[in-house]
Amino acid sequence: MFRILLGQRYMTQDKILVTILIDNYNYGRFLRRAIDSALNQTYPHIEVVVVDDGSTDDSREIISSYGGSGVKPIFKNNGGQASAFNSGIAASRGEIICLLDADDFFHPDKVDRVVPLCQPGSMLYHRLRIEPGDETTPRVIAPKMDYYLYARRYGFVPYMASPTSGLVLRRDLALQLIPLPTEGVRFSADDFVIRRAALLGEVIGIPDVLATYCIHGENGWCGKSHLKSREFMTELQKYLNQALIAAAKDPLIDFYSSMHAFEYVPQTPAGLARLAIAVVKRHADLRTLNFSFRTLLCAARCALGLYTPVAQRKNYGHDKKRFALP
Repeated sequence: MFRILLGQRYMTQDKILVTILIDNYNYGRFLRRAIDSALNQTYPHIEVVVVDDGSTDDSREIISSYGGSGVKPIFKNNGGQASAFNSGIAASRGEIICLLDADDFFHPDKVDRVVPLCQPGSMLYHRLRIEPGDETTPRVIAPKMDYYLYARRYGFVPYMASPTSGLVLRRDLALQLIPLPTEGVRFSADDFVIRRAALLGEVIGIPDVLATYCIHGENGWCGKSHLKSREFMTELQKYLNQALIAAAKDPLIDFYSSMHAFEYVPQTPAGLARLAIAVVKRHADLRTLNFSFRTLLCAARCALGLYTPVAQRKNYGHDKKRFALP
């Protein structure tokens, strides 16, 4: 059993306070299940913080019905998921913070399983069962790596973890993530959380399936067939570079010159060729040389009218059911 220093007092592993932070916007029909899954954890030392982001359905009444049961409600004007994370993390008291989208739910032993593994300065993620169906996400756990070194070589940080409901943050790292930018970040705030956490702390991935990720047609992002907006990606790049500057590191994030920008650059011969050259110019290795070769082939096919832009392909979509490093 390890001990950590929290303020002026030591706490043993089985006494660590864990915050379960639920973010909600108009998910009243799922919300009670999420809250109950938090309250019914086998781990005893928890607080449940529910941030309602200006819902217009019956969410407020549902949250209020838990008065006296250990649920801390935060009712705020609608500002998007990032603003809900900001409010919830700031109001939390836990040394460990588990994020939970209001349309998902935790399995009963989730907190018990992650507390011994979540180390200071770390972000832990685990796999989720996808409902409906029997798939899990992510399908594989990303290999352990130095993500700052990855960013130095390739200009960006991959999305290597699970969606929001699989993320667990130590408090010292969580406080380095807020405030998240709120302009243009209505959904997918986990993009900001995961990538900044990877640059500043340790990423711990475990294969355990400890929560259920629900797909129901009203998800904020899952299954949508469009790319993130340029405003979103610009805010993300700015946010990551600010973190690096604050940590006395080089601001080396340059999304639109990275392999991750393939779907975002102009799908023209010139746009694709510029990206291929920029990637290999930044860092030449087998990965970037292979990427640049394939991208130049796409540029040539595009010039001949034989190339279909990625976003126009049948069944193209950007959900978070599958993750892979470029």
